[in-house]
Amino acid sequence: MLFDQSTQSSYLQCFNGLGNLFNPDSLWPFTSIKSTASLRVGILPLFEKWVHALDAVVLYDSLASKIPLDEQIASWSYEAQELFFVSVNIIPTESFVKKLISLSKGQYLQSDNDLLALRADFDQPCKAKVEKILFDQDVVQLKFIEDLYLTIGSEIIREFGILIQQKTSGLYSNTNTVLGDQLFIGESVDMDCVTLNTKMGPIYIDDGAVIMEGSNLRGPLYIGKNAVVKMGATIYSNVSIGDYAVVGGEISNSSIGDFSAKGHYGYLGCSVVGDWCNLGAGTTNSNLKNNLSSVKLYDYMSDSLRDTGLMKCGLFMGDFTRTGIQSMFNTGTVIGMGCMLSITGFYPKFVSSFTWLYNEGKGTYQLQKFVSDLEVVFLSKNRKLDKKLIERIIEINQSTFKN
Repeated sequence: MLFDQSTQSSYLQCFNGLGNLFNPDSLWPFTSIKSTASLRVGILPLFEKWVHALDAVVLYDSLASKIPLDEQIASWSYEAQELFFVSVNIIPTESFVKKLISLSKGQYLQSDNDLLALRADFDQPCKAKVEKILFDQDVVQLKFIEDLYLTIGSEIIREFGILIQQKTSGLYSNTNTVLGDQLFIGESVDMDCVTLNTKMGPIYIDDGAVIMEGSNLRGPLYIGKNAVVKMGATIYSNVSIGDYAVVGGEISNSSIGDFSAKGHYGYLGCSVVGDWCNLGAGTTNSNLKNNLSSVKLYDYMSDSLRDTGLMKCGLFMGDFTRTGIQSMFNTGTVIGMGCMLSITGFYPKFVSSFTWLYNEGKGTYQLQKFVSDLEVVFLSKNRKLDKKLIERIIEINQSTFKN
């Protein structure tokens, strides 16, 4: 079971005061409508990483879930032998998983006063003797939004080694040029006259993807199911492209969410773009300051700028945001969800959710119009806007974080 500060479970109440719990608000705007567990880092979302790591049923808070977590736990208690709680922002590594499964009932892992994991008793969660076990090794975890791109390459490398043991790579045309031997091709992939360099890391192309001619790809790289890479695209290392996404131009060290489009020329680097976004032709971001000083990012929790300590840091854009042509984003820009952006010149370093920016001024993307427009966008991809998602959008629109 993956948990955070907002998780509602009687099991966690038994372990109050054992350490700090992860606050998903630190990953806003990307956790605004989805659980941290659903965030893709590399090839797989976090919850699927744990499925592979433990070969277990993984439960977590989800917008789509209709059953409370404790009821889900109870329904599995007849089949499962062990119940572990793991902080949702942790990426499973061999050393952490080994330490986790060695826990006895009532033992919990802590590092720097953070509660990382615990093993509970199905029947008597509050009666087990509590014992702290310190985890003194490095923990790979998502603490801030920049971690969503910083961990892409290492995760693709790690997951590639796991996934290729379970699947057989498909064939590809001899019109393609492949350097190295770390290439996986899924089913029904359409690819001709493409250069793929896997010497620096693996390339994993998922089922149904279309890679158009003239594209140059360098690993570590993940291209999601039914994604499209347009002609002449240049994609460097450490890039993850979501399902049904469309990409073109130049991309490096970045994550692009499901159903998002960066289909034209322009540079995207050291950046994270959420789901269902659209970057107009020529949209480009900077990821390096001219004076080479460290980059500061807007932080939702403190409502202030936070020094990342990084020299390179680009654009962070929440779900459902769209930009006009030739849009320009400065180093370390954070954009909320549901924005409509159409100005010439650089955008502000922070734009709150549901903002409509244009050359003549600034307005609010009215909720009714936003939902109506979003329904059209979903229909264009043969999808239907879910009622629960609409309710969550309304909730966010009325929250303080939109500001």
